[in-house]
Amino acid sequence: MQKKTQYIWLIILGAILITVLANIGLLNRFHKLSQLQELSAAREEEYWFIWRIGLVGMISELIILIVFIFYNYSWKDYFISHKFNPKQRLALIILSNLILLIGFIYLDFCINKYFTKVIADPVDIGGYLQNYFINHALVLIISIVTPYVLLRIEKIKAIELNLIKLKEEKIKAELAALKEQISPHFFFNTLSTLSTIVRNENEEAGLEFIQDISDTFRYTLTEAKADLVFLKQEIDFITSYLYLLQKRFGEKLQFEINISDLDRKKRIPPMSIQLLIENAIQHNVMTKLSPLKITITTQNDSICIINNLQEKEQVESFGLGLANLDNRYKLLSNKKIIIQRDDSNFMVQLPLL
Repeated sequence: MQKKTQYIWLIILGAILITVLANIGLLNRFHKLSQLQELSAAREEEYWFIWRIGLVGMISELIILIVFIFYNYSWKDYFISHKFNPKQRLALIILSNLILLIGFIYLDFCINKYFTKVIADPVDIGGYLQNYFINHALVLIISIVTPYVLLRIEKIKAIELNLIKLKEEKIKAELAALKEQISPHFFFNTLSTLSTIVRNENEEAGLEFIQDISDTFRYTLTEAKADLVFLKQEIDFITSYLYLLQKRFGEKLQFEINISDLDRKKRIPPMSIQLLIENAIQHNVMTKLSPLKITITTQNDSICIINNLQEKEQVESFGLGLANLDNRYKLLSNKKIIIQRDDSNFMVQLPLL
């Protein structure tokens, strides 16, 4: 549970200031009486009455402010679990505030009846409650509204911070994908593959390969700028991208895509599947006898990228891969990617949004 300590001193100082302002009339009267050179018996009785009543009243209002503000700001999280749905949680918060209010009213009644002796028998409960709410209305309103204003400010700051982090992570992902696409290594392999197609295959195959190169670059430079894209768009891009890779690696690379039409309407961060494919290619050995097999499918409202494990002994770390994806998902939806591996397979599950 997150500890809220940012506004503790602000709350306490604010409560003291509000209490003083709410009792400014009483303090002014006490000051005037204290300036008199001589006090009559009646004035002296009034002086001590105001002192007794005023001190008790100010302490009571200060306690009301501090307890209500801290309860609604943070203490309620210890008593009311976030496992309740929003409506149940709201009802419990209202009920607990009413219980606190009833407790303070009863405490004030006991103090005024038995300590300050302001209330005499017989007791007019209706009149007492009316006077209580008139005298404490301002303090009660401030004590209940203030914590939710503070929580709203914190939420806005958190959203702004998440947007900044998301923008940073998205830029990193775009740069990583763009760097891979425009690297001399990628160009060399792609052009070499195109040259082989032109020499050994027909013109139609060459044109199809060029079209896939165009689709890959277009997606990288346009759709990758969005926070989320439809899974259909990502799969269309991946199909073109895998076609380029398969032309390059031939029988050493095999892939299967099995996505329902319903799942294709859901969303996913752009370039996320491509990064995982690059990760699989970079970390695994590929041969004709032991090809790298990549399967892309959906299950449990997630898209799964699965590859057989044929790990290289030494490999350069894929710096912006899984960690980048995990950060992007946390910032976009508070969901995490799931990574599973056994002796034969490596799988990453990306939640569909």
